[in-house]
Amino acid sequence: MIIASMIVKTETEKVNDIVLKLQKLPNVTTHGVHKENNIIVLVEAESDDKLKEIGRYISSEFEGVYGTYPTFVSGDEEIGLDTAV
Repeated sequence: MIIASMIVKTETEKVNDIVLKLQKLPNVTTHGVHKENNIIVLVEAESDDKLKEIGRYISSEFEGVYGTYPTFVSGDEEIGLDTAV
């Protein structure tokens, strides 16, 4: 199991809608908004590949998201995150 804290950088005017959508995703917990457009989330995933998939999904499927940026990653296995998701 991997647990990661991420910043989801968004368009300021869409931040509230994106928070609501993120709260509907399994294994994703929101922890507030920082500086108007940075959503703080905690993600739980079975592997580093699944973690990357979640980050890519949020970046590509949520209109108004600029990107997802891991800030802390910890897990039971060796984690191979060499690039931002």
